[in-house]
Amino acid sequence: MIKVTCIVGSARNDGSCAYLTDAFIKGLNGKAQIKKYCVSDMDLHFCKGCKNCYEMGECVTRDDVQSVVGDIMTSDYVFMAAPSYWAGVPAQLKALFDRTTPYGDTNPKRIVNPKDGIKGIAVAVRAGTRQAENELIISSIEHYFGHLGIQTIKAISVLQTDTLSDLLEKNEKIIAEVTRLGEDIANNRL
Repeated sequence: MIKVTCIVGSARNDGSCAYLTDAFIKGLNGKAQIKKYCVSDMDLHFCKGCKNCYEMGECVTRDDVQSVVGDIMTSDYVFMAAPSYWAGVPAQLKALFDRTTPYGDTNPKRIVNPKDGIKGIAVAVRAGTRQAENELIISSIEHYFGHLGIQTIKAISVLQTDTLSDLLEKNEKIIAEVTRLGEDIANNRL
């Protein structure tokens, strides 16, 4: 059975990013081992910049990061959805990115290496209409994926979505696309 790790990179665990993540999971139709994380619900501390990770190969701070990294690095697919907060990812998700530094390819002493062939899906959601802001979000996720050995296979941009109601009223096609993406993965078409 394939393993999929889903990360809701929003400060809210019940908004548009969570809904899209659940639509993706629905598409998997029980044909995957799924682990879902919401950064808003995690015990997640900021990076201290101590650089001990470059000596030890892992972060010295103990919280939920170790579990997330363990799941990401052993997954077949990683799905990440994030909203735009001033053209960047929310602080909670950025903290996860920063805290994953010990496990990235820039640390020659990392003790956790990625499984070969992990594929990533990046989703960006924003209230406005300018695509450029979502491209920054997607670029941040793709950059993160790249340092963890994850190949981005799909990037989805959702515009004009400030609330869950906006998502449901204005973006039915994108919700269907995300669900189909899960179906395609579940049926070995992607």
